[in-house]
Amino acid sequence: MFVGVDKPAIMQSACDSLLYRTYLESWKKGEKYADEGKVEIEKFDDKSVIAHVAGTKLYETKLSFRGSGISRNCSCPVSDFCKHMVAVAILWDELRGIQRPTAVVVESKAIPPPLISRADINKAYADPVNADLNVIRLAVDDYALSPRPHARLPNAPHFDANLKQPLTLTEVKKAWSEIKSWSRKSTYDYYFCAGEMVAAFCETMRMIISRLEYSDILELAKILRSAQKFHYELIMELVDDSDGLHEFTEAHLDELYGLIKKKINQIEEKNKVENLLKEFDEHRDDY
Repeated sequence: MFVGVDKPAIMQSACDSLLYRTYLESWKKGEKYADEGKVEIEKFDDKSVIAHVAGTKLYETKLSFRGSGISRNCSCPVSDFCKHMVAVAILWDELRGIQRPTAVVVESKAIPPPLISRADINKAYADPVNADLNVIRLAVDDYALSPRPHARLPNAPHFDANLKQPLTLTEVKKAWSEIKSWSRKSTYDYYFCAGEMVAAFCETMRMIISRLEYSDILELAKILRSAQKFHYELIMELVDDSDGLHEFTEAHLDELYGLIKKKINQIEEKNKVENLLKEFDEHRDDY
């Protein structure tokens, strides 16, 4: 023990402070910027650094330690945990004799890329009828800042997949009841389960449409009205529709409506089907 001699302060690592809060892709881009000489350190000491990084424009990036954390600012559009901060952190650490994290450490600690991209989400909304329903299921969890623990729901209710089996209203109503029952789970969350609930509805509508050729048109018109009524309950009572997921349910309802309308002239009970389609039209604005 050395009496009267101050122990040397442990040097803080800027990389360690940023790594676990930065996406892996951003980190790798930051490493590339650091290695390609795109960073000019203007001023630094053990507590703070000011630098300019050459990206699309010349961005000013500032990092400074605050207690056990790190204060950050970058003039780029991303502004937080961006590749410019990563590049500056790497070079600032190295100037102070601290090695950058190894590739293995980066892979294990950086935030992995989301399973879906914003482009995937935009594509789904642009064409709801043909959307990849897994995008709807995953969107909230991947992009919410702090997902709550919640139930994981089936992709679809039990439904006869035999394409040559005529549909019945009873069969479809059972599917709606099964979807509704999921909302009674103790870990059900109106917001974070919304995508899965809406995807299950759309999955069921797609199965209904796949069996259209072998089903009675009048029965299909009754099924359409049943689906419309359940859709209202789903969107208004069972889920939080903050993200506008009703666009997907409505698109699938309209798809079935259009297919039934094309077949009206092929049947004798034309008036009954037309009346049901008229009811459907009258209730479009209920939502």
